[in-house]
Amino acid sequence: MLSRESIMTVDDQGSSETEGSRRLTGVSDDKHPDPEVPVRAKRRYHTTAYKLKVLQKISALKVHGTGKLGAYLRGEGLYYSYIRKWQEQLDSGVLTTKRGRKEKDRDALKQEIIRLKRKLEQTEKKLKKTKLIVDLQKKISEIMGIETEKDI
Repeated sequence: MLSRESIMTVDDQGSSETEGSRRLTGVSDDKHPDPEVPVRAKRRYHTTAYKLKVLQKISALKVHGTGKLGAYLRGEGLYYSYIRKWQEQLDSGVLTTKRGRKEKDRDALKQEIIRLKRKLEQTEKKLKKTKLIVDLQKKISEIMGIETEKDI
């Protein structure tokens, strides 16, 4: 049997090598870097349509028994906790086919924009009238020779 001393040889400069196919623990092989790339786990995102499809399939499988249900979940790579959460979301109305803002919100925003535009137009008309009245008052005071605050 070979001992560690017989496996490891030291050259003139003090570097160590391995003999044959055996390598000592802690001795790195700088000639060949580690080819393995660490895998990054990707988060799974399930679409609403997929969730609804799975919930329908689950409700159909519950009639036949739990064996088929478990096999289906394993095949899809899902946990039953996902199914419970999705069912709660469906029951509460959170799980719908559309994502993002609701149509009600968009309609309310459109109505608010229309209302604010009307109010802006009305305010601009009042401002225009007010400017005309102020100009008219200035002209009348000039004609009658009445002193204004500027002239004092």
